[in-house]
Amino acid sequence: MRDFKLGELLKRGCCVRSMQFGRWVFGLVFILFLTGCGFNQGPDKNAVRQILQDKLDPSGQVIVVQTINTLNVAAPADAQNPRWMVDVTATLLFKQSAAEVAGALQNANSVPNFLSTAGQISLMLQFGNFKAGETQAYHTRLVLLEGSSGWMPAN
Repeated sequence: MRDFKLGELLKRGCCVRSMQFGRWVFGLVFILFLTGCGFNQGPDKNAVRQILQDKLDPSGQVIVVQTINTLNVAAPADAQNPRWMVDVTATLLFKQSAAEVAGALQNANSVPNFLSTAGQISLMLQFGNFKAGETQAYHTRLVLLEGSSGWMPAN
């Protein structure tokens, strides 16, 4: 066995500590690099809530997407097909009853009013005889793309 001098022992200890510090710094830089390079987890609840609102009732006069309860996001399997599959369970709040929507259809005097009310009638067919203030669970699968201005439906 060889006798080490105190200076040699301190020198070796400092070397080990600097290697450990170097590994820590490298790990931190690597994580920041992945985050900065657009490491993407898919759409968040706010983006999905807005897409659902636009899909169901853009005016928000009849239905409001109150909450997103569950959000299961599947990343694209192929880089050539960058479509994200999103299974959503949401709570919808009905601001008007089906009877109020039907009454609005009878009072539609102009073409724009008729077209917006016709879209509301399709909601009646989809959700049944709902009442104002009622909430309903809603489940759907969305296919989304990430564009330059955010998330959007693929179809």
